Amino acid sequence: MTKVVINLCGVKSKGGVTVVNNYLKQNNTKNLYVIYDNLEFKKYIDNFDNQYIITKRFYHPFLNILLNKNIKEKINTYDYIIHFGNFGFKTKIKSYTLVQNILPLVKPFSSFRNFVLNLLYKFTFKISDKIIVQQKHVEELIPNQYATKIIGSIEIKTIKQSNNRGFITIYDENKNKNPKFQRELLKEISSKYDEKITVVNLAKHINNEFYDSNITVLENIERDELIQIFKLHSTYIHTSEFETVGLPIYEALESGLKVVVPNLNYLNLINENIFKYEFGNYSSAIKACNESIKNLEKIYCDVPIYYENWDLD
Repeated sequence: MTKVVINLCGVKSKGGVTVVNNYLKQNNTKNLYVIYDNLEFKKYIDNFDNQYIITKRFYHPFLNILLNKNIKEKINTYDYIIHFGNFGFKTKIKSYTLVQNILPLVKPFSSFRNFVLNLLYKFTFKISDKIIVQQKHVEELIPNQYATKIIGSIEIKTIKQSNNRGFITIYDENKNKNPKFQRELLKEISSKYDEKITVVNLAKHINNEFYDSNITVLENIERDELIQIFKLHSTYIHTSEFETVGLPIYEALESGLKVVVPNLNYLNLINENIFKYEFGNYSSAIKACNESIKNLEKIYCDVPIYYENWDLD
């Protein structure tokens, strides 16, 4: 039986947790040893040998020095290690690193944090046997001298369409998610259309002055609950500038929704349920939203669905 260490240290986002769960579902017959620093994973990994780590994030590339001797020796008895948190640490076994946060690669000087992360990425590339990426546009950001593996693919599925109306979006204050544009766009939609608008809030604080009586704000939503909430609407609105995948886009499509997304490289597909707008352009986004709520009588539609193949053996 293949023995694999999965290093989940540094994985905090809901998308990151979803990716890890996809891996666990596909590899639950492997002999897994899990090291982690996010207690949210506890409920998913109780059936596996695991070790909770308390080490600050920027020290994670040096866990080979900071971990106690028994843990290091145990790791080195396994066949390979997968680092899920964008950068890893040295071991004596084969090493894979998954890159999910691409901001340090495309905008390393946008903040001190991204600059430091960029340096840590470069260190990780050198110590990894292969860099795992989810889509082609991320692979293009990895220097050519490093081996890569693309695990993401697109499958066309026939999906029953939502017969409900209304817009839904996920709000986060992260600058990459374009929150100011998102708030102003929602105000424009609310003033122009008699449609319900639901905001799933991931931010710590939300400023109610941006919302009115047409808008419902939901918080503390689990992923399974989010999928059910998606199905109560007709259109999902996405505003991020950079994404590795943009999982909510595909989750919305699989839930039978239309999606309104920026015309950027992370979604280069053409489909009748995908409505694109010029990034940062309000009138273009409004037009895409307007097009998305026309012709809602269709019962089934063929749409692209994202999935991952975690076969690394």
